[in-house]
Amino acid sequence: MSPVGGPGDRDADAVRIFLTAVLVYLLFVNPMIPNSVTGALLDGAASLVDTGRWEVRYAASYGGIDVAAAGDRLVPGPPPGLAVLIVPVYAVWRLVAGPVRGAADFVALHVAATIVVAAVASALAAVEVAAMARRLGASAWASRASALVFAFGTPAFPFATRLFKENIAALGVIAAWRLAREPGSAGRRAVAGVVAGLAALVAYPAALAGIVLTLAIVRLEGVRRALAFVAGWACGLGLLAAYNTWLFGRPWRFSYGAFTSLPEGASRASFVLPSPGVLVQLLFAQREGLLLYSPFLILGVLGLCLWRRHQSPVEAATVGAFTLALVAVSAAWLTQFPSTATGARYGFLAVPLLAAFAAVGLDHFGRRALIVLGLPSVVLTYLVVQAGHIADPAPLAYAAKTFVSGTGMGVVFKEVLPRHLGLDTLHTLLGRREVTGADVPALLLTPRGWRLAANQLVMLLVFAGAVATVWAVLRRVWKPAGAARLQPAP
Repeated sequence: MSPVGGPGDRDADAVRIFLTAVLVYLLFVNPMIPNSVTGALLDGAASLVDTGRWEVRYAASYGGIDVAAAGDRLVPGPPPGLAVLIVPVYAVWRLVAGPVRGAADFVALHVAATIVVAAVASALAAVEVAAMARRLGASAWASRASALVFAFGTPAFPFATRLFKENIAALGVIAAWRLAREPGSAGRRAVAGVVAGLAALVAYPAALAGIVLTLAIVRLEGVRRALAFVAGWACGLGLLAAYNTWLFGRPWRFSYGAFTSLPEGASRASFVLPSPGVLVQLLFAQREGLLLYSPFLILGVLGLCLWRRHQSPVEAATVGAFTLALVAVSAAWLTQFPSTATGARYGFLAVPLLAAFAAVGLDHFGRRALIVLGLPSVVLTYLVVQAGHIADPAPLAYAAKTFVSGTGMGVVFKEVLPRHLGLDTLHTLLGRREVTGADVPALLLTPRGWRLAANQLVMLLVFAGAVATVWAVLRRVWKPAGAARLQPAP
């Protein structure tokens, strides 16, 4: 296999993939803060801008979870990288809308940070998937297809519609991987190391990428290039060590050991052998099991095997080792807290790399594989995204019911806009505990039922108009690629 198309074609594809991802993500932005991790990071960023102190001031609003004690102050429990990215967003927000005055104000800040940071990060990661796939020798169509399925058929989609740290860290991992493996000088390897180290400031497990990439560079390019990478990597890890020393007294003391509370009542974090049950949950559980919702990643595993057999076994082995190490370490951590085991968050750092290798699998197995594995991934991920926050113990069933009651609309169109406009719809009515689906047929025979249906139709038309606008823009964006294919050969 050899890459098709010149640098100009690849740059045009990058722009198209980025715009496609961002515009679709904007249709499904979800204002609801997803978890206490995000709450603590938003709180820390706002506090730093408002007071100049690194601390949290509204921990009670997210249950005091994911908060660490550093002497006499409470600080965000997660690593600080994402909060640092939120700081400029909040600084601009503060100039326009004023400082946050309570937990309720974080919802609006969350929307702004989601659009500026989360949506852009997932879209850029999709661009990196296509670039890495082309470097691996995948064809242009397979590279585009893998990037778009990654964007809309993996957790990259829900992570782009609410603020998480995992997709930002995953962008750092795949960017470092590409910089470390494309031809270039020792300086380029040093930059790759810096990016890999900074990714660990966003999510600790990203440090594993630096370890396996160092081993790969030693094997493929020699010790000198590997030392350049390690020097850059040490810069990012040095910042993390300085942060730990400042707040917790030792470079190797992480915030997780100072949490004021942990799930399941655990008082301290420790390392245990991974439980087989947790490993199964990470991959196949109904609550965000990676392979259950994104079977397209199976094609990535097959692509790894094909690449190892026919091209470079070292790079395939490196990606495989990183994926296995990530899953094993995550499972070891989550074995202490089995109810929090969600593959979408803990295994996502390896997903962009597997998506790039999936393009190799697509070239080998053909377009049928895209339908068999890619289409279900997009459908299942869309169900999750349009459902919004899922607290139900049966997420798939809940997502399907929400799809019906909300007629497929995103959270903004089926919940946020009706609430702000004072419009009751069938979907908002079904959101009340005392109302069930069985009540709807009888309700539709009453004047009130017709008003609810009419209101929902209005919101559906607004949603359809937004979708049509995005579709018209994307048709124009992608039209040059189609036109070029129709030109006769000279």
